[in-house]
Amino acid sequence: MKPIFEYMNYREFLRDYYSEKKEQHAFYSYRLFSQKAGFKSPNFLKLVIEGERNLSKDSVFKFAKALNLKKKEADYFENLVFFNQSESLEEKNAYLTKLMRHRAKPGAKKMEKGEYSYYSEWYHPVIRDLVGAVNFRDNFKMLGQAVAPSISAAEAEKSVKLLLDLGFIRTDGNGTYWKTSASLTTGPVVRSVAIANYHKAMLQLASESIERFPSSQRDVESLTVSVSEETYRIMMKRASDFLLNELLPLAEADKNNERVAQVNLQIFPLSQGLKPGKEEAGDENA
Repeated sequence: MKPIFEYMNYREFLRDYYSEKKEQHAFYSYRLFSQKAGFKSPNFLKLVIEGERNLSKDSVFKFAKALNLKKKEADYFENLVFFNQSESLEEKNAYLTKLMRHRAKPGAKKMEKGEYSYYSEWYHPVIRDLVGAVNFRDNFKMLGQAVAPSISAAEAEKSVKLLLDLGFIRTDGNGTYWKTSASLTTGPVVRSVAIANYHKAMLQLASESIERFPSSQRDVESLTVSVSEETYRIMMKRASDFLLNELLPLAEADKNNERVAQVNLQIFPLSQGLKPGKEEAGDENA
C-alpha cells in the first residue's frame, strides 16, 4: 500500500487500507475497525468508504487513532478529509495548501503541480502567449505592461521563470523566448482546484472587461432558455466542441501575433431541476 501522502482522496486511502488488512488477516472486519475506533455502528467504515457517510472532526480523530497514524500522517489525513468534503472553492484552497506542504517533502509523490502552478495565477497563460509576440528582451516591466490589466515587473519575471521551469516556453539565453507548443487547454472537464481558481479569475476579468474596454474591442453575449435535461447536456457538449474543434484550430492557424484573447463560454443552471407534470400530480392528490 502506498504512503498516505500520495492519496488525494481519503475514501480511496481507507479502501486500500481495509483491503490490505483483510489480505494480511482474514479475521479483519468492518466491525473490528469500529470497535477499535469506538463507533457503535459495525459498518461505519464501509459506509464512509462508499460515500454514504462523511467524517466529522471527532470522527477524524477516532479514525486516525484506529488507523495507527503518526502525527504528520494524522494531520495529512485530517486535511485530506476536509479537502474532499469541502463544498466551497475557498475551503478547498485552504486545505489543499496544507496538503501540499506534506506532498512536497522527499518521498512523497509530487502534486500534479504543472497544472496547479500554471493555473495559480490568471496571467501565466497570458504571459505564455505574449513572450513570443512581444520582443521585450528581458525587460519584464515592458512585458508586464503588455498584459491587460497590467502586472508588475516582478510578477512578469516570476511568471517567465515558472513557464521555463515547466517547459511551456524556451529561450535562447539572449532575451528571445518562444512557446514550446501552439496551445494548451484545460479540456472539457475542470480537473483540479487550481483550474477552478483559474476559471473563476477569468470570469472576473470577463466581468471587468465590460467597463475596461469599449464594445468595439470585446463581445459579451448571453442567452437564457428553458430546455430539457437532455438538451442541457447536449448544449454543454457542443459548447466544449466549439471551443476545441473550431476556435482553437482557428487560433493555431493564425501566425500573426497581434493580440492575446480570452474566450469564455459558460453554461450553468438558473433554476433547480424541474420535473414536468409536477403540478398536475399535486392537484390529483389534493
